Amino acid sequence: MKLIGRDHAVGVLRAEVERAVGSHGGLVLVAGEAGIGKTALVTAVAEQARRLGALVLGGSCWDSDSAPGYWPWVQVIRALRRAVTAEEWGEVGSGPLAVLLGEAPSEHTPESFPLYDAVTSALVSASRHRLVVVVLEDLHWADPASVKLLEFAAQHTWFERVLLVGTYRDNEVDGEEHPLRPLLSRAATVALAGLSSDEVGELMARTAGREPAAGLVAEVHRRTGGNPFFVEQTARLWHGGGPVTAVAPGVRDALRRRLSLLPGQVGGLLTTAAVLGREFHRKVLAATASLPVPVVDRLLDQAAQARLVLGSGGGRFSFAHDLVRETLYAALSDVDERHAAVVCALDGELAEHVLPADLARHAYLAGGRVAADRAVDLIVAAARDASRRMAVEEAAGHYRRALERAEGRRRIAVALELGNELYHCAEPVEARRIFEEAAAQAREVADPGPFAQVALAVYRFAEDEGRAGGLVREAYGRLIGPPPDVPTEVLAREMSLHATEAARGGGDDDALVSGLWAVHDTTMGIGNADQRLALTDELISVSRRSGSHTVEHFATSFRWVALVELGDPRYIDQVHAFVALSERLGMTRFHFSAAIDQSIIAAMQGRFAEAEALLAKATEMGASSHAGFRMMYLHLRWAFLVMRGEFAAVDALAPEILASSHPFPGLLAGIAALERGDVATARLHVEDDRHQPAFEPLWLRFLAQFAHAAGDRELAVRVRERLAPHRGKWLVSLYGCDVSGPVDLWLGVVDLALDRYEEAVEELGAAQRSAERMRARPWAERARRYLADVPAPTVVRDVEFRRDGDVWALSYDGVTVRMPDSKGLRDLHVLVSSPGEPVAAVALLAPEAVASARLGGDPVLDDEAKARYRRRLARLDEEIDHAVDDERAAALDRERAALLDELRAAAGLAGRTRRLGDDAERARKAVTARIRDALRKLDGRHPGLAAHLRETVSTGATCVYSGHLRL
Repeated sequence: MKLIGRDHAVGVLRAEVERAVGSHGGLVLVAGEAGIGKTALVTAVAEQARRLGALVLGGSCWDSDSAPGYWPWVQVIRALRRAVTAEEWGEVGSGPLAVLLGEAPSEHTPESFPLYDAVTSALVSASRHRLVVVVLEDLHWADPASVKLLEFAAQHTWFERVLLVGTYRDNEVDGEEHPLRPLLSRAATVALAGLSSDEVGELMARTAGREPAAGLVAEVHRRTGGNPFFVEQTARLWHGGGPVTAVAPGVRDALRRRLSLLPGQVGGLLTTAAVLGREFHRKVLAATASLPVPVVDRLLDQAAQARLVLGSGGGRFSFAHDLVRETLYAALSDVDERHAAVVCALDGELAEHVLPADLARHAYLAGGRVAADRAVDLIVAAARDASRRMAVEEAAGHYRRALERAEGRRRIAVALELGNELYHCAEPVEARRIFEEAAAQAREVADPGPFAQVALAVYRFAEDEGRAGGLVREAYGRLIGPPPDVPTEVLAREMSLHATEAARGGGDDDALVSGLWAVHDTTMGIGNADQRLALTDELISVSRRSGSHTVEHFATSFRWVALVELGDPRYIDQVHAFVALSERLGMTRFHFSAAIDQSIIAAMQGRFAEAEALLAKATEMGASSHAGFRMMYLHLRWAFLVMRGEFAAVDALAPEILASSHPFPGLLAGIAALERGDVATARLHVEDDRHQPAFEPLWLRFLAQFAHAAGDRELAVRVRERLAPHRGKWLVSLYGCDVSGPVDLWLGVVDLALDRYEEAVEELGAAQRSAERMRARPWAERARRYLADVPAPTVVRDVEFRRDGDVWALSYDGVTVRMPDSKGLRDLHVLVSSPGEPVAAVALLAPEAVASARLGGDPVLDDEAKARYRRRLARLDEEIDHAVDDERAAALDRERAALLDELRAAAGLAGRTRRLGDDAERARKAVTARIRDALRKLDGRHPGLAAHLRETVSTGATCVYSGHLRL
């Protein structure tokens, strides 16, 4: 049928179709007010395309805040699957389209680049066999994601046989902020205006079946502005005997008159359907109207014959024009009762036919006719559903409405969830206000539990611990008793444990989950992985019992984090289980988390290109406005760049880190400086040894790395003490977003700084083996590099001092000589027998008191106490010689004098006091002289051994051999 007054518009669209058949596609937008004939135009052109063999796919947008994302594209893809052959669909492949098709558990679609690509690829694949025309109606109601997908498809199908056609009301796309606005300049636009007076007359004649008078046509044209829909409605009323003046108040009056001509039961059913929304399911409508389904089917058939509703398959129907629904809904006087009836009707298996957001809308609009608890349950369920789809603003809106209806303790619980969502919406100011209001209300509750929950929530999200400290201490006092003088984190942990035990005893799974998460978050940091592993196991168990997929999802994720910290290779299987669970659950937030976690593991294992691709995938899922994700994204990018040594990129990223919510940008700057060898810059940050528990392992890595690079032995000792209890584990920070390698690696590094080379070799070897077990190639390579830095040990060659009567056989470096016995050789034998051990000269002077001088083992004196005095006296002599402070030297002299007095008393013979001070000096001179004499004689017989001993033996009040020879 020829369209009246649309010759030019039809010609433009037909030209686009013909060009698409022979050349390439494009994007055409048809604009005009409601009822102007947009649908009629694209329908006519679609029929022409079908005659040319084209595949025509259609979808329409929905004017509802509860409309799911990508709704018009859901209809397009469903139509595509119905239209193509099984073989063609096999070429398309479902992939990310599974959720759109309803084949995934969720009824919602993910917001992500992979979906854009999958939809576009499906259209291109179908276009290989024939022209594909996609018609999207009412784009003024489209969600931003659907418009972005349309833009993506238009840009990537320009050279394909894919023609995209959209309709929209131009008077509803006024503001620059409308999501459709940027697309208008990239499309060919066909603007429809009202019909001329002659054309109105022609349309009236066609509609009514008789020619109208000129005056009547002029009146209708004036009143309708030539809007074809208004003209048609007026003509039908005129044909039925009604006056055309009924059009004057507007199209709603015309529709009301038209609807009044229907049987009363049909009109009543459509009125009920208007409450459900533009689209509805026949079973839901039957339950709400309290009618048998067959009766509803019969009445809907009559409405369809009247062109008021259209069937869309699967038992679903929609109003032919939204003005019909609006007119019916506006006439209601008992709106709250009808919405309450919907809630009651959907309390059961029928709920699966309605989106959570729709249920929430009905519960909210029902007002007091639905119990507050029931309404809050439905609205919070919609909020959680939106949160899983990462539609954080939608979720926050639901939580605000739930807060309006919630009372008592339930209001506090909703406020906590709202505060959490606001934090994720990057609205910390409002989140703090909500938390403060919740705290004020919780103070009025006798039970201290709710106040403790608020305090723990504030502590978790507080940027400044001091802000939350007072609240935590107040809550601790209410829940447990007077708080001890310990850090806030300790109090928060004790409160969490207390709340968890109380929840276990009360059988409240929601409270138990809240408590377990609180315990988990307050046990972050080094050394608590075993406890967190047990917590995640319990969380998974509780989630499966209660059916909470969100809890199971995140607990499964944190379980692999705990396994990595424990150095357990089973973390790989846990990651696979987590990804599989994310795919099975099918929610955007779950796909996002899976991409993040896989990115971390890929980087840990050295697959950096894959890690970057996965991080980009997460970014494309619409999470860039998420405050927490922004900080996490920057930290991950920094970690990837540092591991690869891309320091120019690290420098470029630094301003973004500083401007973000990252709590420790100086920590990252310090580690980056050490990685490039800039110890001076790192030193600027090393004194800032503060941390949140979630960052403690990363701080220890920084301090260990700095101690080694700067040769700071004192710091190395302190760090070693903090790391040593955690041998065999890994340093994991920021809830798994930072993996800093095995603890053994950093123990080895500080032992290098302390010249503990044997321990360093053992620890670095253990780190390398652990990294290899964990498939962490970059960390295994780093352990090998540090091992290569360990100084090569001094070559140890055997030496022999063997006495046979009055002759010594001396062997060294393959040469053996014989020397006559002398006191100097005996002294050397004693010293070489105990490398590094100082021996007092007075002990060497009396060989009969030294077992090793008699070719025996350990020195044993007649009086062990006297020997200890003598050793201390020898050490005091050395310290006095090296003292640089007069006061220190005087104190040492006083101690030496006291020791001499005691030794004189102990060593007296027949009451005669010996002069031990003189004996020590005599021993020093005598021993030094006889060792030198022995070395002079050895020069002529074994110069190699003589040279070695001369370099490694020191004499004095105490003598020591510092070489590495073994007897």
